[in-house]
Amino acid sequence: MNEPSLPDAFGDLAPFVDWALEPERARTEKKMAASMEEIRAFYDAMMLRIDEIFAYLEEHFGSDMPAEAHRLYLMSLSLVEVATLVELYKRRESVHACDPLRFVPRY
Repeated sequence: MNEPSLPDAFGDLAPFVDWALEPERARTEKKMAASMEEIRAFYDAMMLRIDEIFAYLEEHFGSDMPAEAHRLYLMSLSLVEVATLVELYKRRESVHACDPLRFVPRY
């Protein structure tokens, strides 16, 4: 079985490809299951390359996005999911918020 890959220029982010999740619920579940150390490692690695990531995605965004680019895009969505924990709360648990897993999407 082939490992999920990223664009060649982003091979250093391969250890974090398990953050390339959809739908949003899967990203929330990953965030809730990860330790703060795992979240911080992912956040730090992505933020080091964020300008390059956005430039790459801007060039490749659309319905014909290659699978490797789509994984990178999903990882950027996961970055959004964890940014508040790292930048604002500085911890996984928030004292003044409800459990995000209580929210159930209705389609």
